[in-house]
Amino acid sequence: MASRSAADGPRPHAPHAPHAQIVLALLGALSVLPPYLGPPLGLELNVAADVEVVDHVVPGVAVAVCAVLAALLVRRDATAQESAPVLALTGICFLAGLWQVATHVPLVLEGGQSQSPWDSVLLHSSLGPPILAIALWLTLRATSADAAEVSHSR
Repeated sequence: MASRSAADGPRPHAPHAPHAQIVLALLGALSVLPPYLGPPLGLELNVAADVEVVDHVVPGVAVAVCAVLAALLVRRDATAQESAPVLALTGICFLAGLWQVATHVPLVLEGGQSQSPWDSVLLHSSLGPPILAIALWLTLRATSADAAEVSHSR
């Protein structure tokens, strides 16, 4: 049985580990939960249920689904990291994270008032920024790789 060393290079069909996309998917799924975990924990905000769906459920599900799809594409082929489908999926995650951050800015600005205690505000607003940051990083990484490839081909 022959052993492979690091000098042999990567195996041609080895699966790739899309760790950042998996983290993004988990954060997206977790970002759905604050409106439903808060009340049993005593961390309530006086917000309509339909607003919670628009601010948490829709973007959280979008991030989770798109990040999983991107992870599957990257796992199948490492060069897919810079592909248009992965870039589009990551871009959707970025926009959903931006939505979560933007819709929670007024809540953060009201933080500490009687209707917006800090513990509830932190629960509701803490997952949007990491989603936004990771999705932005993945998007910029893919576009910078594309830009480098274009400049090398000239």
